[in-house]
Amino acid sequence: MNSVILVLASVGIFTGATVFSGTALATAKMTARFAQGTSVVLPSPLPLSVPQFSPSVPKDVVAETMADFTFIQGIQGTDGTPIYRKIFGAAVDGSNLNTFFSDRITGFDMDDCGGGSGVAACVQPMFDSHIMWLTQNYVTFKIPQIYRISVILHESRHTEDSENNWPHASCPVPYQDDTGADIRGIISGTLLEGKPACDTTEYGAYGLEAAFLKNIEMFCSNCSAKVQMDGKLFGEDTVKRIIGKTASAALRKDLGIQ
Repeated sequence: MNSVILVLASVGIFTGATVFSGTALATAKMTARFAQGTSVVLPSPLPLSVPQFSPSVPKDVVAETMADFTFIQGIQGTDGTPIYRKIFGAAVDGSNLNTFFSDRITGFDMDDCGGGSGVAACVQPMFDSHIMWLTQNYVTFKIPQIYRISVILHESRHTEDSENNWPHASCPVPYQDDTGADIRGIISGTLLEGKPACDTTEYGAYGLEAAFLKNIEMFCSNCSAKVQMDGKLFGEDTVKRIIGKTASAALRKDLGIQ
């Protein structure tokens, strides 16, 4: 299982990732709901391509997610860095991002994703690689929209069975920055050392997330200053999750991060 961890503190949240053992019976029952055709009936008009939502997904989360899809499709960009283009296949563009997501995720449902106070979302390839599972943390946390979208795109990367679903790596012990300080969650202060919340490649789920957020900051031509500021803040934090030296250096150079 590949999941995103969101840890809430006084002024915001941060992402991480981990692998948990799933609850097979509950998950199998949830998956069956899609096969039975009991997904939520959504009102019109809708964005160009939308997934199904299980009845278990709260209505306000459905509405929020639909607003996120509308936002995604409206994104206009002037360029894209090489790593962004390699991951997404084009420069920053909403229709391209929508296609990237809709080709990978077909539905949303609710699960605990193995538990944990900070786990927000996951993909469970052992059951269905194309369903994104949301936890109660995702429902209750107040997540800035562009960061919420980056979580959705992060999870969509984990659907790629041909790449072994881009598994995460455990962060080093100790896990420190260039000054020797322990690397912690940007908001929560949680130590990341030893947690499966890192990647060794710039092309996995965290590299995708960092590239998306920083490219929004740099190249989105119709995003607000707040959206671009969030892109910079969360993007530069996410880059820390790339622990392969060559991969980290390549991603930082690509995104203009010292």
